[in-house]
Amino acid sequence: MRYRTRADLQIVRPGDVDPEPWANGLGVTRVLAARPAWRISLAEIEGRMPFSSFPGADRVLIPLDPAGVTLEVAGVEMRVPPHSGVAFRGEDRVVAETEGRRVSVVNLMSRRSSGRMRCEIRRATGSIDADVDALVVLGGRVSAGADPLPRGTVVTAEATSRVVVGAGGVIALLRVRLRPSGASARSGRAAGDRA
Repeated sequence: MRYRTRADLQIVRPGDVDPEPWANGLGVTRVLAARPAWRISLAEIEGRMPFSSFPGADRVLIPLDPAGVTLEVAGVEMRVPPHSGVAFRGEDRVVAETEGRRVSVVNLMSRRSSGRMRCEIRRATGSIDADVDALVVLGGRVSAGADPLPRGTVVTAEATSRVVVGAGGVIALLRVRLRPSGASARSGRAAGDRA
């Protein structure tokens, strides 16, 4: 699993980043933020699409569009509504189905050996007071100062204090609890990447 570094950017809107192909070449994604232990990307899914395999990663997928998406994860089918997350392992066989619609999804991914990823989806107004590595705008009115932030925007820890969530705003908060150096890796389910 490769992660690119965008450590110099504190607020990244989807339009700031060029699309790139999925690892399996079947779709496109925009990597909005990446650190050695985690990454956040925004992917487009249309129709029936198998996801790339990322052994050793934990993933969370969050649909942005009202229709949501249907996922088949390791043979189990589930409907994922908008602004809700589903966790799975990077080595699971995952196939998405949108019934012909184009759906944008946020992908959170972390290295399992680095620690445990936590994702909290919050519907609340006001400023952000949370110890997080990043937040993702999922919908509604969210701004940084006077600047509105479109859905899919990622704000890293250095700038989360500038974010204000207005009426109808929905955000996802990402926190990776790093494993102490030398600790053994344990299997766990929680967090996500580029489909």
